[in-house]
Amino acid sequence: ARLSRLCFAAVTDRMMTRGSWLPWLLALVQARGAFAFVGFVGLPGETATGTLPQVERPGRLRPASQGHSATAAAAALASSAVAVALLRRNSRDSSAVTGHYQAVRNRVERKWWYIEEDRDPTTLPVWQRDYRYGFQVLRRSMIEARKKGKKVFWDVRVIEVEEKGSKVEMLNSGLIGWMPTSFEGTEERVKVGDVLKAECTACPMQRLNGELKWSPWPNLYKRREKAVPVFSHFLWLEQQRSIKKAKDLKAGSIVKAVVHAHCPKGLVMALEGDEKPKGMLDMNDISRKKSSHKWVDKMFPVGTEMKCFVVHADKRNGRITLSTK
Repeated sequence: ARLSRLCFAAVTDRMMTRGSWLPWLLALVQARGAFAFVGFVGLPGETATGTLPQVERPGRLRPASQGHSATAAAAALASSAVAVALLRRNSRDSSAVTGHYQAVRNRVERKWWYIEEDRDPTTLPVWQRDYRYGFQVLRRSMIEARKKGKKVFWDVRVIEVEEKGSKVEMLNSGLIGWMPTSFEGTEERVKVGDVLKAECTACPMQRLNGELKWSPWPNLYKRREKAVPVFSHFLWLEQQRSIKKAKDLKAGSIVKAVVHAHCPKGLVMALEGDEKPKGMLDMNDISRKKSSHKWVDKMFPVGTEMKCFVVHADKRNGRITLSTK
């Protein structure tokens, strides 16, 4: 009995700490079972103290020590039951088998997640469209294209025309976007139902539409409408004009250009032609000496005519690189 109590105390201490206490519990159960086996199925005349067998005489009462042996065996079984109950209770969180399913025990299996959608997303109601899929495709495509130095253009359809712009939807995902009037790129306003090629100039993050109150970046003002992607048909038209002009240019030729705009990278130059295709004059290619933005803005204001040297003209993406060195 004293040995069983020591084993039970050791198991209890082990359970309070993090570690593998299962072997200790099994040792306790085995020890308790051994004492119970000795108490109930021991040799005739054997007591709990382990004395030698005694021969019983007819009509003689059993020693009183055998009663103590039965009490000890009952206590051993009760403590074993308590230990097994504790094991079953704690195994839900500490077992190596069930611990693997801790992260997914709250997930709900939805079979419709695995059904392939073959319908046109633009024919579905807005509340049935998969906006998460649309934003993921849009954002990841832009990131991968930027790594390769390319641009991505999307097919969008005009669904509503307003004074400040037009509301469009992407044909591949049904995602709703916005196109300002200055980004339409045409003399006449677009019409409802027109399908245009457009580049996404701004893709909002998910937190813009669902920022929490206790977030370290709270929204300073409430939006009247949800933040949506911004598209530009004007940039697609500009690229087509540059591609057409790049096919007529050769590296090393001298062309006339006019300063169209200033940007942090350098000067945007408008080349000769009816459509006025654009080329890029980098800050490092203006002069052999280092030029500051303040000096460039003063010496080359918008509208200044310059002769430029064609460094490279890409016929695929329409990128024209100029220099005045």
